[in-house]
Amino acid sequence: MLEDRFLVRQLNQGSMRALRRIYEKYREDLFTIVVSLVGDRHLAEDCLQDVFVHLAESAGRIRIRSNLKGYLAGAIVNRARDRLRRESRQVDCPIDELQLEETPPHPDEQLICDEQTSALLQAIAGLPVEQREVFILYAQGAMSFRQIAGQQRVSIRTAHSRYRYAINKLRVLLKKANVV
Repeated sequence: MLEDRFLVRQLNQGSMRALRRIYEKYREDLFTIVVSLVGDRHLAEDCLQDVFVHLAESAGRIRIRSNLKGYLAGAIVNRARDRLRRESRQVDCPIDELQLEETPPHPDEQLICDEQTSALLQAIAGLPVEQREVFILYAQGAMSFRQIAGQQRVSIRTAHSRYRYAINKLRVLLKKANVV
């Protein structure tokens, strides 16, 4: 948190080194969030790039009220929504495209991990969009329910409910897939 404040201050003073550090620190988390929302690696990469280009262009004017990760997670969700709206695409998450890491050389362990990861990604993809957003922003984006509610323009109770419904549906879907 202290490092983030320092980085934002440095970025506001024009430091591209600070921008690079922010990118390195949060790129993987943000990519996981956006690919889970849009279901397409290429579109997710475009959204991620757009967010960081905008961050660079906003240097000197950035005011972050909460934490940097939450700010960036909100920005990536907004960008994903805009891109999906603009392209009039239905979110359809092909599981093959959601693999985020290369397969390590341990086949037995990796096979189990791949099956579990695939089942989890498929279950997340099966959630309604609003529930998926709340689940991803809370679990991966480390945003509070208050921040998520503001992001979705709903009450905090609604954000809590969407998260609870998402968790319940994930349990059912994962149980059917024999993962839980």
